[in-house]
Amino acid sequence: MGAVSVKVDELAQRLARLTGEDVETALARAIEERLSRVEAAAGAPRQAALRKFFDRVSAMPVRDARPADDILGYGPDGLPS
Repeated sequence: MGAVSVKVDELAQRLARLTGEDVETALARAIEERLSRVEAAAGAPRQAALRKFFDRVSAMPVRDARPADDILGYGPDGLPS
């Protein structure tokens, strides 16, 4: 067993003692919580960029006010006309 494995095992045992959970449950929960925080932080710039994009698109003038079905050529029955 390598030094990293020993350290992970020690930390997992310590976490399990503190939470009262079994080692696997405590470790899985801790990893999920950490992963959620990392994913949220990584997604923030993307969400900001998407928000900026949608704000720009929403501010564009409407060039054709017809309903989308009319533009695409669908009739009131939902079939192509």
